[in-house]
Amino acid sequence: MKFFPLVQAIRIPILVKYDTKLTSLSGTVKFNYGGVKTAMLTIGFGQVGIVDKKYERSIIQIDGKLILNGKVNLGTGSKLCVTKTGILTIGDSFINTAKATIICDNQITIGNNVLVSWDTLIMDTDWHSVMNTITNETFSCVGEISIGNNVWLACRAVVLKNSCIPDGCIVAANALVNKSFVTRQTLLAGNPAKERKQNITRKL
Repeated sequence: MKFFPLVQAIRIPILVKYDTKLTSLSGTVKFNYGGVKTAMLTIGFGQVGIVDKKYERSIIQIDGKLILNGKVNLGTGSKLCVTKTGILTIGDSFINTAKATIICDNQITIGNNVLVSWDTLIMDTDWHSVMNTITNETFSCVGEISIGNNVWLACRAVVLKNSCIPDGCIVAANALVNKSFVTRQTLLAGNPAKERKQNITRKL
């Protein structure tokens, strides 16, 4: 009812688990495909053996623009923050198993068939600017993030501002991505992440 006219809202396009905390909903949600249907965006649902659903609740803040190009599932304990200046675009068949955190203060674009594991972080801002103490040059605390189609972010992977992950890449467990890569179907691993193996991708 907050985001859609009545004729669309009664179809329940957004399905939210009962214990999800909705901190702010002053932004907009737009579906870019096939009309409004039931459960196009689900938040807080899913079963992962290591996650206790009784104590892990989701937290949602949408003050900017959330654009969905297909069906999106944010799993148990997921956290979503889109600030007033943020534009978050997510493609079709996005699946987070549990406990992903997505923070968008500028622009994040995620492709189709992206799988995001638990305890992962996607964040396009540092929240605080830094400066060179000699020249007084100030560096921006925000950037953009682009994640291609068929990407897999393994558990505890972190993707920071000014990052680009091409189609078909795998980001290994505990990897930190903080720059742009250009080679598709590549294993990115390490802190900071580097190309470790090419011609490898998630089996769909």
